[in-house]
Amino acid sequence: MWFTVDHTMHGASERVEDMGTTRVAVVIAATAIAAGLSSSVASAGAEALVCASEPKVVAEFASGEIPESVTTDAHGNLYVSVGNTIRRRAPGGVFGTFATLPLPINALGVKVGPDGCVYNASTSLSAVPGAYVWRICSADSVEVFAELDQSGAPNDLAFDDRGNLFVTDPVLARIWRVDRLGRAEIFVEHSLLAGTPDDPALVFRALGVNGIALDQRQHSLFVSNTDQGSILRIDLRSSHPTPTVFAQSSQLRGADGIAFDRDQTLWVAVNALDSLLTVDRHAEIRVRAQGGLLDAPSSVVFGATWRDRNELYLMSSAFSRTLGLQPGSPHPALLSLHVATPGLPLF
Repeated sequence: MWFTVDHTMHGASERVEDMGTTRVAVVIAATAIAAGLSSSVASAGAEALVCASEPKVVAEFASGEIPESVTTDAHGNLYVSVGNTIRRRAPGGVFGTFATLPLPINALGVKVGPDGCVYNASTSLSAVPGAYVWRICSADSVEVFAELDQSGAPNDLAFDDRGNLFVTDPVLARIWRVDRLGRAEIFVEHSLLAGTPDDPALVFRALGVNGIALDQRQHSLFVSNTDQGSILRIDLRSSHPTPTVFAQSSQLRGADGIAFDRDQTLWVAVNALDSLLTVDRHAEIRVRAQGGLLDAPSSVVFGATWRDRNELYLMSSAFSRTLGLQPGSPHPALLSLHVATPGLPLF
């Protein structure tokens, strides 16, 4: 997800349970908001819900905050991005600030690399340059790993087995590839990765390629397109990688973060529709959860230890309600639900 909001952070000593208020300023025409929102919600379709289990709250965030991404490491630590911070929660513990980006910019996608370091894609909400990938190898040891095109908005990221990092940019309709040394190149740039400026799913801005995941054999890269309501597949073995449509539906409009389980089923957080879907290997779409605790879900990750390998962690960003794009009180929270099939390893 990518959004325009002015955050005021309150220091590195905050916890998720007791953090100050984040000041949010939104400049959007009310009529456009209402029209865009009603259109998005109406497109959800009438398919019956098929639940894995009832989502439960792992941690709540302060009112006004917009948590973006969640990931985990081999020890069961959870990492989330909120504002310009990365926060960490040890198994059974509470969230505390792990690192703060040195600029007033927004931390978006977060993943743990094969070296055990935490990597984060960021974007700027002002004239301050913010299109970076950051590497954090210990608490508050934040360093720039790669600088990308500052006219874009790096969003989500995924590592392959060779240590290459793939980074989506929903504004520039491209996917970057960054090698182990931090050298970045455009991997794919294509119209299928673009947003739809005339009809954005999240009303305020066109957003294209967003969530990203590799399949089990590392043969294909899968990405979501938020505005086009699609899941795209890119053959990594091709000498000219080109996206093709794997699945497309009104139920996928607003799709954000994605993650594979070991049955090759893709779990999709659909931000605009407050829903969690699956897309199986035959491109069949099923609704797994919708509404309730789900409030603009933006990111999903499977637990990586024997203790939580059947837990799917789901970030409820509360994006739309926090920014006034949708009526109702926002409830930003990290959720989890028990699933039958564990996820693919991320490292």
